[in-house]
Amino acid sequence: MAKGFSVGARLSEPTYGLGSVIAVEDAYVRIDFDEHGVKKFLTSLATFESSKEPAPSRAGRRKRKTAVKSSKTKTKAKAKAKAKAKTAKAPRSSVKSKSVKAAKKTKASASKSA
Repeated sequence: MAKGFSVGARLSEPTYGLGSVIAVEDAYVRIDFDEHGVKKFLTSLATFESSKEPAPSRAGRRKRKTAVKSSKTKTKAKAKAKAKAKTAKAPRSSVKSKSVKAAKKTKASASKSA
């Protein structure tokens, strides 16, 4: 096929199969494949064949949720992160102090027995 792609054209690519052109840029083409999602190809290196097969219906395909974070959500997330960081640090320091105490005890008992 010639390298002149148009948005909406159906193409077949050897690796990903059938797909529809969704964007044509200067040196790139973006294709939404039926089974593999959106992929970006360098136009000069890509090998495509035109296809007459219609695009599958998108009724069963779920859209991704786009979370819009409000200032309250951001504040709550920061508070959770701080709390998590504090709890994560606490056991480490106590474990370290316990191991230091254990080492001191072993040294003391070793010096007593010698």
